[in-house]
Amino acid sequence: MAECLSDDEMADRPSLIEDDLTCPVCKSLFQNPVLLSCGHSFCSACLESSWAVKKQCPICRKNCDGEQPIPNRSLKSTCESYQKEKGWRVTSASDVICGIHKSDFQLFCVRDEAPICVECVTLHGGHDLMPMSEALPFCKAELNLKISILDEKVEYFRKLKKRFGDTMSFIQAQSEQAEMQIRSEFDRLRALLNTEEESRVLAVKKEEEQKKVKIKEKISCLNTEIKALSELIQSVKREMGAEDLNFLLNFQNMKQRAQWTSEPNTKDPDELINMSKHLGSLGFKIWAKMQSYITCLPVLMDPNTASPWLSMTPDFSSVHKSSGRQSLPDNAERFDPCVFVLGSEGFTAGRHRWDVHVGDNPKWILGVCKESVSRKRKFTVTTDGGVWTIGLSKGEYHALTSPRTSLKVERRPETVRVKLNMEKGEVSFWDLGNNKHLCTYTDKFPEKLFPLFGPGLHDTPMAVLPSNITIRKL
Repeated sequence: MAECLSDDEMADRPSLIEDDLTCPVCKSLFQNPVLLSCGHSFCSACLESSWAVKKQCPICRKNCDGEQPIPNRSLKSTCESYQKEKGWRVTSASDVICGIHKSDFQLFCVRDEAPICVECVTLHGGHDLMPMSEALPFCKAELNLKISILDEKVEYFRKLKKRFGDTMSFIQAQSEQAEMQIRSEFDRLRALLNTEEESRVLAVKKEEEQKKVKIKEKISCLNTEIKALSELIQSVKREMGAEDLNFLLNFQNMKQRAQWTSEPNTKDPDELINMSKHLGSLGFKIWAKMQSYITCLPVLMDPNTASPWLSMTPDFSSVHKSSGRQSLPDNAERFDPCVFVLGSEGFTAGRHRWDVHVGDNPKWILGVCKESVSRKRKFTVTTDGGVWTIGLSKGEYHALTSPRTSLKVERRPETVRVKLNMEKGEVSFWDLGNNKHLCTYTDKFPEKLFPLFGPGLHDTPMAVLPSNITIRKL
């Protein structure tokens, strides 16, 4: 049965429109209403008080972590119109007063980054103060600086994204080059090696996919970062358009959100396909089946470390000056600007030797270096820097110590043998033409050593010579 209300009771009840304009938290007309993504609106102060306990919607309990409420200007305008219609005093942001002294805000404390009243001055002794009219452009200028920094980060991330895209294209080219050489070699040995060929191509493709996945992950992360940064910039710009006092009251929060500390990971020492693993000494790896076609190189050159000014033969045995600077990825392993290339395999133990043909090259450096040697800046080639080498320059041979030690030679060495004994800590050099000793270093090797080749910018190639193969039954 419907309930009948008297006229007095009807007058005491709030109107339906007033119900719609009432904050569900404080049960009063909305003051500076804000809107959540779930569609519910609250007074700005009420929502802030509620979120101090738990960051969720007070009505539907939706999780609001990471959400920034937006001003509901339409609802605010409706509330003000309703108040005027009722003849009530309209409250606005200008009615916000100092919570301590109940006075209007007239000054802005630069140190505390907050509006204050005149009576608060004694609580801010020694602080820089400015009129509210000057505070607004001051704070906006500071946020604009933050935005410009974020814009620079976006541009930097976009350049990184392009670099990773270029690197992925280069990996594709590496994969195609590897496949072409592998298939050529296996065509020559097709009768015995069909199964071996396909397994090696599959290995290249698998590594290609793995490397591409890593690059795609980096690009995806950059896309996420760019999107987040762009949204943050738009959010801050949008909030900068708020009413002056609201902007100043929210300035500290905006400034904190305008910080961006995360940086993408750009240094990956294993970014490119390990070409020497798939292609190096390919014939030797199958010598048991095709002994008469074997060429064994004791040391391979690593193309991923080669200076952009150097060109390398497809079997990674020889290097010489390129006709111009090649367009290669600036990966962490690559020497640039120094004109060097490393061997593909480092040594931590054992005895090793390799022969290098230097021919009539007028300037060269040859030896070993520690793994951590600088790749991205020029450095002095000395034993103090972890480089044990000899070299030819201006017609004179030197051991590259500090200072240099002159070497006396009977004849111009065309082929130099490098011997490395990790247990004894020795690196020695010999003229293979007359088997004459040139130089020996004795030192401590605290880390892995790699063969180092420096052919200089000359047309004469520096080449690793094949080793003789001896097969005997154990």
